[in-house]
Amino acid sequence: MIGFMAMPSTPGDSYIDELGWQSLRNNHLNRWAMSELIEQFKSNIDMDSARSDFPEITESETPIWIGGPTTSSMADKYILSILVLLVHLAFFLGELLDTPEGEGQANFVLSAIIWLIDTTGVMGFVICMLILTKINHYANFSTSGKWTTSWLIICCTIPLFWKIMDLMEWIGGFLGSDFTSPLPTWNYFWFVPLGLLSFMVMVTLTVLYQRSFHYAVTDKRIHIRQSFLYFETSAHGISYHKVENLKADPTILGRILGFGNIYVVTRSGVGLQVESLGASAGIPPEIIESPGGQNENFLIPFGLDNFAET
Repeated sequence: MIGFMAMPSTPGDSYIDELGWQSLRNNHLNRWAMSELIEQFKSNIDMDSARSDFPEITESETPIWIGGPTTSSMADKYILSILVLLVHLAFFLGELLDTPEGEGQANFVLSAIIWLIDTTGVMGFVICMLILTKINHYANFSTSGKWTTSWLIICCTIPLFWKIMDLMEWIGGFLGSDFTSPLPTWNYFWFVPLGLLSFMVMVTLTVLYQRSFHYAVTDKRIHIRQSFLYFETSAHGISYHKVENLKADPTILGRILGFGNIYVVTRSGVGLQVESLGASAGIPPEIIESPGGQNENFLIPFGLDNFAET
């Protein structure tokens, strides 16, 4: 009988049903599981090394977990790098290959693509790259920031600048000027090295960006440090008693792979303010597999992990 209740014999007795006992039992088990998980994390880190990496950790704090963004949290940057490389290779192959012969829908589409690439040349490449830049900028990906947008614009303007230099040399020769372009004559073959160079630059910067973030969870606060090529250097420490809520802002790809931006909402003198931690906080998969405990002291960091993997 689900609604079974122990009737009090005196007014001072409490009404406790089976569901109440089950809730208390589950809560106790969750607290025990969370304590075991915390001890497991603590045993996997070097306390001295953690304090050396995070000098802002006080003596009264005990480090619990040290880590950084996972590779999957940078997946959209790697995918964008591949897309840029593919655009370069498409315009190289479009001018290299001949129009396929024969009938069929596939041949018709391929012929149309080759004709467009061969006809538009560098201007077609610039238009494709600008469209890709626009879509990326408004898609709310982690690649929608100023650094990636600047990189895409540079990638699209290099061939255009190259062709302009050739055009200026041609006009100078027509007018009797001695102007000579410092670059070799443009050829569709240059799409290949430019694409590889763009790909390698983006991948290298992505790896450096991933390694620039370091997270530390202690028994009293969350610490996040960032140091990216000396351009973006910061350190944040937020005490648990100031935390009112957590806001997760995953991108479309982040929802699939389990990462996203996390915002810690704290209470200020004029209400609620959002302190952005400004990182794509991909968390190792072993954390999300942990049970959802209710321990008050550690609710925030493990809530952080859960949000990061949602």
